[in-house]
Amino acid sequence: MKKRDLINQVDLAFVVDTTGSMGHLITAAQNQMVSMLEGLSQAAEIDLRLGVVEYRDHPPQDKMVYKVYAFARDLQHAQKNIRGLAADGGGDMPEAVFDGIVAAINELEWRRHARRLLVLVGDAPPHGVGAQGDHFGNGCPCGETIESVTRRAEEKCITIHALGLTKDVQESFEQISAMTGGQFFPSQQAQKAIEHLATLLKSEFSDLELDRAVLKAWQEQPDITIDELVELTQRNRHAVSNAMVRLLSRELIEVPVTPA
Repeated sequence: MKKRDLINQVDLAFVVDTTGSMGHLITAAQNQMVSMLEGLSQAAEIDLRLGVVEYRDHPPQDKMVYKVYAFARDLQHAQKNIRGLAADGGGDMPEAVFDGIVAAINELEWRRHARRLLVLVGDAPPHGVGAQGDHFGNGCPCGETIESVTRRAEEKCITIHALGLTKDVQESFEQISAMTGGQFFPSQQAQKAIEHLATLLKSEFSDLELDRAVLKAWQEQPDITIDELVELTQRNRHAVSNAMVRLLSRELIEVPVTPA
């Protein structure tokens, strides 16, 4: 497939707490995720895939640490996966948040040139961040920390946004999202989160024709200058420079253009 055909790809992963404490929240969380999915699919001319990872906790707190549902283009299938999530198990308040994030990063098959987004949804913080009653107070058994999981996400060019369903997660979820360039939203701002991500995609994919034109020109002449691109596309320097940043960030082009 030609790179010009990859220009509107978006891979979105929901990483969701499904322990027993989510029992009274899971339906609301599912509705929020489905609304987000529908909003994003209509936000721009994008090729959207959705993956899901549900996480719980380490033994003896729970028998299931996490479960991965592969990326799917069929949004009805994706919604079915979301609707099928059920709250169960768990023990102490903190959960295997880090395991869920790392599973999404490592086990989902992210497309190389896709815009990569991860939305963390939960009501409890990770182990090892000082939460009350933490059975693994010295750190999560997986050995991960906020710093290590966000570094993994950064290395894979994955932006993490977080939807916190209780006040208990605000500090840790805020750090996780901020350290990857994402944002944290408390549950009462779920609609704001949907609108934010939709606006982000509208902004990033609103000028696909310019991106395609710049990419085509670069493929034909890798040493083309910004000024030559401005003349070729009949767009201003700012717009062309932004197009180049978008293409570079997703490895659709591999080197910067030579300054004029």
